[in-house]
Amino acid sequence: MGGMQIGRVPLVGRQADLDALREEVAAVGSEGRAVVVSGDAGMGKTRLLRDFTDGLDGVVVVRGAAVDSGSGPAPLTAVTDLLRDLVDALGVDAVRDAAGPGADALGVLVPALADAPGDAERLADVVVELFSQLARSHRLVVIMEDLHWADGTTSEIAARLVRRAAALPLFVLLSYRTDDLGRGHPLRPVLAELDRARLLTHRPLARLSPAEVGALATAVHGDALPAGVLHDIAARSDGIPFYVEELASFSGERLPISLRDVLLLRYERLDAEARRFARVLATGGVEVAHPVLRDVFEGDESALEDAVRSAVDAQVVVIRDDAYAFRHALMQEAVYAELLPTERTRLHTAYAIALEESPPSARVLADIAHHWRAAHVPDRALAAAVAAQRAASDASAWSTAAEAGERALELWESVPDPEAVCGMSRAEVLRRTSAALVSANRNDRALAFAREAVALWPEDDVVGRAEMLGDLATIEFQSGVSDGVESIEQALAILGDDPSHDPQRAGLLLSSARVHMLNGRQSLGTEVAARARATAEAAVSAGDPDAAEIVAQALLIAATCRASVGDVGGVALFEEAHARSVGFVRAMMRYYINYSNTLMQVGRYEDAVAVAQEGLEYGRTHVADLGPLVMIEANVIEAHIYAGRLREAEELGGLLPLVEPGLYSAFLRERLVCLAIWRGRVEGAETALEASRLELDRFGAYEYQTRFGMAYDLGELALARGDARDALSHARLAWETTAGGVLALPLTAVAARAVAMLRDGGEDADVEPYRAVLAAFAEWPVTPLWAAVFAAELGEGSWADAVDAVGPAYIRAYARVRHGESLLADGDRAAAREALGSAASYADELGADGLAERARHVMTDAGLTADAPRSVLTAREEQVLELVAEGLSNGQIAERLYISVKTVSVHVSAILRKLDAPSRTAAAAIHRRSAA
Repeated sequence: MGGMQIGRVPLVGRQADLDALREEVAAVGSEGRAVVVSGDAGMGKTRLLRDFTDGLDGVVVVRGAAVDSGSGPAPLTAVTDLLRDLVDALGVDAVRDAAGPGADALGVLVPALADAPGDAERLADVVVELFSQLARSHRLVVIMEDLHWADGTTSEIAARLVRRAAALPLFVLLSYRTDDLGRGHPLRPVLAELDRARLLTHRPLARLSPAEVGALATAVHGDALPAGVLHDIAARSDGIPFYVEELASFSGERLPISLRDVLLLRYERLDAEARRFARVLATGGVEVAHPVLRDVFEGDESALEDAVRSAVDAQVVVIRDDAYAFRHALMQEAVYAELLPTERTRLHTAYAIALEESPPSARVLADIAHHWRAAHVPDRALAAAVAAQRAASDASAWSTAAEAGERALELWESVPDPEAVCGMSRAEVLRRTSAALVSANRNDRALAFAREAVALWPEDDVVGRAEMLGDLATIEFQSGVSDGVESIEQALAILGDDPSHDPQRAGLLLSSARVHMLNGRQSLGTEVAARARATAEAAVSAGDPDAAEIVAQALLIAATCRASVGDVGGVALFEEAHARSVGFVRAMMRYYINYSNTLMQVGRYEDAVAVAQEGLEYGRTHVADLGPLVMIEANVIEAHIYAGRLREAEELGGLLPLVEPGLYSAFLRERLVCLAIWRGRVEGAETALEASRLELDRFGAYEYQTRFGMAYDLGELALARGDARDALSHARLAWETTAGGVLALPLTAVAARAVAMLRDGGEDADVEPYRAVLAAFAEWPVTPLWAAVFAAELGEGSWADAVDAVGPAYIRAYARVRHGESLLADGDRAAAREALGSAASYADELGADGLAERARHVMTDAGLTADAPRSVLTAREEQVLELVAEGLSNGQIAERLYISVKTVSVHVSAILRKLDAPSRTAAAAIHRRSAA
C-alpha cells in the first residue's frame, strides 16, 4: 500500500464534462449562462467543480455549499460562503459599494459588511442585486453546491441568479445529489420552473466505464492492479468514483468498514418491513425480477408493495422494468452482510426453488447453482452449474461459462457420485471450463485446467483425447508457453487416417494453420488452411454447422497469410471469407480483426478504421468478454495511428488494464509504445516498454506482429539515444527471417537511418539485405514510401519522393521535416522556410508533437522564423475555427468532423493561443474579419 495516491489522483472520465463547463463559461458575453451538475453521492461533482475553477483565469470565482445540520438544512451556509469569497476577492469596501444602501442586510451573514445587522427580510433581494451589479464590472462565476440541502431562501437566491444570468454577463453553476432529491423535495419545482423557461443547461454525471474504473483504481492504488481485481472493482463499484477509490484503497478487504457504514445509512432509516424486503432482495443479488421476489417474500402483495415503496422513496432501491435493484451494487453487499446465517440458508433455498420455475437461461441456471450452493445443497448446485456452463457456452458468454465450470469443479468432491449427477466426467468439465477460460482471456488458469484434463482423459477415447489435445495446443499458444504445434501433431497422430474422424481432423488443422499464421509461417499457414478447408467440405455438404465455420475460418487464415507476404490476391479473398463467416460470431470477429489489419498493410487506412469500428460495434453486441474486443480496439488504434489521428488513437486503449496478459494485450501494449514514439514522447515510450517487456517478450516469441513491432520500437528508441549499432541489431530482423512479410518494411527505414549515422561517424554497415527486402515487396502498395525513405536516409534519393507516397501519415510527416532540412542544407532558405513551416503545421495536425517541435527548432536555429509569415492555424484548426464561428459547441464540432470532444478542446485551446484571443467569441470575430 506504499504507493497509495489518495488526494492526488487525476480526474478520470470527466474530461467531456470539464470541457463542456469551460465551453459554457467561455460563451458568456452580453448574456450569461447557467448550468446545473447533478449525480448520485460519490459521483465526483465537487472534484469536477474544483478542477473547473482551478483552470479559470481572469475571473472572480465565488463558491458556496449548502450543508445538512443533521436535523435539516443549515440556513444560508452557501450564501454566507459566497459573500466571504467575494470579500476575499474584492475587499470589504468594494462589496459594500456594490451592495449600495442594502449592504447592512449582508451583516446578518458577514458582520464585516455592516456596521450593524440590517433587515434580514431583504437579504435575498440584496444578495441578488449585489451579484448582478458585480457581474457588470467583473467576469463573475457563482457556484452553489449541494442544493439538495438548501433552505428555501438559498434556493430562491439560486433561482433568481439563474434568471439574472439570462440578461447579464454572469455564469451560475449549481449542483445537487440526485439520490437525495425525492419526489417531494422543495428543489424539484424550482428546477422544473427554470427548465420550463429554458434557463438551465443540465450536466448529469455518468458513471465511469469499466476502462475508466481501471484507470482510476490504478491511479489510487499507485501500482498496477491485476486484471481480476480491476474487474471486481468495476463490477462492485457500479462506476461510482468514490466507491472505486475506497475499494482500490482497501483492495484486500471484502468491504471496507468506512464504505459499509456510508452504504447502510439509508437502510438503517427504513422501517422494519422495508428492511426485511431489502434483505430478501440482497439475497437474490443486485437485481431481482418481481415474480421471483414475490415468491420468496413472505407476506401478501400489499405488504410487499408498502415495503418496496418505502425502500424506493428512501433511495435504497430502484425499479427497473419488472425488477427491483439496489441503487448501488455495493449496497447489496452491505445489506447482505446483515443477514443471520439461518436467514441466509432459508432465503437461498427459497430463491433456488423459485428460479427453477423460470426459463432456464445461462444466467438463471448460474443463479440457481449459486443459491443451492449457498443453501448447502451441493448435488443440486453441481447439476445447475453444469447446465449453466452448457447454456453460457452456447451463448458465447464465456465469463459466465468459466464461472459456472469452476463452481462445478469446486463442488465435485462434495457430491457422492458427481458423474451421475451432472452426466459427464470431471475431464469433460475441465475441458469445457478451460475452453471458456481461454475465450475469456484467462489463459494461465485455462492452461492448468487443460493439462489436468489431458492427464485424466481416457486413453481409449481417441476422438475426445485428440480434441482435448487440440484445445491444449490453443491454450499453450494463447498463454505464451509454446506454439502448440507439438500437441496438435500428437492429436493428429492419435486420429490416424480414419475418414470418420475428418470433422475433428479439420478442426485440428485449422488450429495448426492459425498458429502458423500468427507465428509468421505464412506459406505453411496457407497450405494447412487449405487442408483444413478440404477436410471439412464433406461435412459442410452434410449440413454440419461446425464444419461450415471451419471453412470460413480457413478462408480467413488463407487470405491473411497471402496478404501478409505481399500477395494482393489475399486482400480480395476476404470478400468470400466474409460471406462464409456471417452467422458465426467467432469467425466474424476474426474477419474484422484480420481484414482491418490487412487493409492497414496495403495503406487503406480510412477503410481499416471503418472496418475496425464496425467490428468493435459488432463485438460489443455479440461478445460478452474483453479479449477479442481488446484486439479489435488495438486495430482501431493502429488504423488511427497510420491515418494520422494520433490524438484520437491516444484516447483509446482503456480496456487494456482490465485484460489479463495474453496475445491480445501484448499486441495492444506494443502499439501504444509505437504511438508514444510517434507522438514524440520518447521517455514515456521507454518507460512503457520497460514495464511491459516481459509480457511482450513472452507473447512476441509466438506472435510475429508483436515481435516485429517491438523490433521497430526498439530500433526507433535506440536511434533517439544515438545508438546506431543497437538500432541495427533490432532492424536486422527484417532479413534474418521471412516471418514478418510486409511488416519488415518499416525496419528498412530504421536500418537506413542507423547506417547514415554510422557513416557520419566514419563507420559503415551492409545495407544490401535491406535492399533485398524492399525488392521482394516492390509491387506492394506502401513499398514506394519505405523505398523512398530508405534512399533519402542514405543520400541516394530525394525526401520529396516520400512526402506524398501512400503509407503511414507520420512517416510522410517525418519526410516533410527531412525535406525541409535538406533544402536548408542546400542553401535554399526560402524553400526551406516554406517546407519546414508546412511540415510543422502538418505534424501539429497529426499530433506528432516531436516532429513539429523539431521543425520549429530547425527554423529558429537557422534564423528562418524572423522572415517567415506569422504562423497561423493548421488545416484542422481552420476547420474547427470556422465551425466555432458558426456557433457550434465542442460536441457538435466533434460530430461534424468525426473526432472526439477532447480533441476539439485541444484544437480550440491551440486556436485561442495562436490568435491571442481571450474567448471563443473573440476567435470567431477574428475569423470573420479575416474572411471578409
